[in-house]
Amino acid sequence: MSSSEPMPVADCQSLHLDPAALNLEDMTFNLRPSGHAEPDANLIESVRQFGILCPPLVQEQPAGGFLVVSGKKRIRAARRRPATGKIICLVAPHDIPAFSLFSLLLHHALLGGQLSVIEQANFFRKALNRLPMARALPLLIPLGHKAQKYKIEELLNFLSLDPSVITGLHRGTIQPKSAQKMRQLAPDDQQELARLIMEFQLGGSKQHKLIDQSIDLMMRHERSMRETIAHYRRENKERNQDNKPQEAASFLRWLFEKCHPESVTAETEFKRFAAELEVPPKINVDHTRSFEDDTVVLSLSFADRSSLLKVWPEIRTIMTTGTPDFATDPQR
Repeated sequence: MSSSEPMPVADCQSLHLDPAALNLEDMTFNLRPSGHAEPDANLIESVRQFGILCPPLVQEQPAGGFLVVSGKKRIRAARRRPATGKIICLVAPHDIPAFSLFSLLLHHALLGGQLSVIEQANFFRKALNRLPMARALPLLIPLGHKAQKYKIEELLNFLSLDPSVITGLHRGTIQPKSAQKMRQLAPDDQQELARLIMEFQLGGSKQHKLIDQSIDLMMRHERSMRETIAHYRRENKERNQDNKPQEAASFLRWLFEKCHPESVTAETEFKRFAAELEVPPKINVDHTRSFEDDTVVLSLSFADRSSLLKVWPEIRTIMTTGTPDFATDPQR
């Protein structure tokens, strides 16, 4: 089947089933990481008030009973009601083709919202147990991906990470690009980085800086992440570790200084140079980003346009000729 062909529609029935006939313990189709199986308070309250609004997807078993394919949390929430009664379910036949079953699972799971990268990874790990890669590729499309093999391989690689990183990926606190970089590290180092990301609540560029600079420093000095953190704490005993935003900024700054000592030296020398100029207020002297070259930027602030226009002829002359007017006009 090509990626442009429609997904097959399976013959399913809607049946009212006794909760006791539903196998919740089997993990065959479970997509969430361990420890995320219980319904949250919002779902429990919703089911208590309105019942199950989206019927769970189950598969009939040849020996009797039903295997829950998708919707376990809803069933668990329903079981917490005093009188559960029968639950309406979407029932797939026991002999349903594997591609049809996984298509149903995917679309049913997406009814509850976008899947985390870990749920996507678990989905393809399970699908590939029953389908060849070529048949699994079209299942990438409902997830917003192109039907390309490398994407499935990229997702599967996330499952080899430390459980703490997997949890962060599932919750969205660790970004996929960050996790890809962390794959080169030992599990203990991954765990320490995951802990820092969650403790400091780092996202975006700060998360990438933490990982890039930590990896750089660990490899440069052949230290573990735990040893790197201990080194930082020895050098910063007076820091207030209770203020997490300040502690995060301090640690990131320390990492930068250790990774780029030449930039720190250049920064110190430039500050000394700028101080020697004794520039008046409203004038700033800056350097290029990361001292890419020796360019110096002089910024002048004026209260309004007329203030600028009063001195503009002199500024223009200096910047054009390199010499002020009074250098050639002794009367000025």
